[in-house]
Amino acid sequence: MNILIFNTVCLYNNDKTIIYGQYSDDINYSRISINIDINIKYNIIFYNERRDFFIEIYDKITYINKITFEYNNTKIIDKNEIFLLFPFEKCNLHLNSDSAIISTMCKNYSFRLDEWIEYNIKLGFSGIIIFDNDGNNSNNINESLDNTDCEYSTKEICEKYRDKVFLVDFNYKPILGNHYDTIQRITLHIGVNAFRNKCKKIALIDADEFIYLPTVNMKIETFLLNYDKKTIQIYSNILTNKNNDDLINNNILDLAIYLANSDSNKLINKLILDTSLIKDNEFFSSPHEHPTQIKIDKSLIVFYHCYINRRYQYQNNMSKIELLKNNS
Repeated sequence: MNILIFNTVCLYNNDKTIIYGQYSDDINYSRISINIDINIKYNIIFYNERRDFFIEIYDKITYINKITFEYNNTKIIDKNEIFLLFPFEKCNLHLNSDSAIISTMCKNYSFRLDEWIEYNIKLGFSGIIIFDNDGNNSNNINESLDNTDCEYSTKEICEKYRDKVFLVDFNYKPILGNHYDTIQRITLHIGVNAFRNKCKKIALIDADEFIYLPTVNMKIETFLLNYDKKTIQIYSNILTNKNNDDLINNNILDLAIYLANSDSNKLINKLILDTSLIKDNEFFSSPHEHPTQIKIDKSLIVFYHCYINRRYQYQNNMSKIELLKNNS
């Protein structure tokens, strides 16, 4: 049995300190109780569709001597000397009520991150929130690093765009036995709830995904004004390169110019959330679905998965396109 708390990415909302956490698969949430060594009212809220929870403390605090977790009235773990950090209070992005932002997590992705940031700034996003998971040395990303070359870290790249990119240190690794996407999911909860009152739209896309507007020559925020108070679900196509061993160094838009056949382009989707439809401290099960979503046809907005080298195999009958390169 194990419990993870994300104490370096706390929120302070509505006069409450919010600490997110996760628990292992062998725990039934209905049998967990906590005892926190503070003289302040607190509560624990579980998301019963996933193994996520948050603790709300009815004041702003920065240190907890001990949290005891019990299961079936028996202590299973103590968390001691917990320092609570509130990184989002230092965010200096210039956002307003019409702003659209991206919230994502990156790990060992500097060989394509610089290009992706520039693309999304040009597309018109007011800000990009990146949870930096480079410090997690226990999980590999989906893409091979064999043919990559970049001398900079995620942190160094984001420093170039400090007026548009807010970097959050997030060096956690999943509970043993859990998939890597479990900690990626917790960043959805944290990122969306940290910024839901600071912007209009939040796109939940990854750094290998590029949004494209096929028929309009406008910025993304202007396009999204057509969907006021609507969360939209957008769909993907797959782009790949011709070779299996191309060197990748922020040149994805030069390489990913071959479109996968229609039978391979299944309706994979991502969300652009409307913050007016997000509840206070709402949990998110995935970046793919939300109760308020409406589906948007690919002819209006689409995003491209750029899978390079052996991650997606080139075929001779693929059509060649350079839409993203022309849009960059």
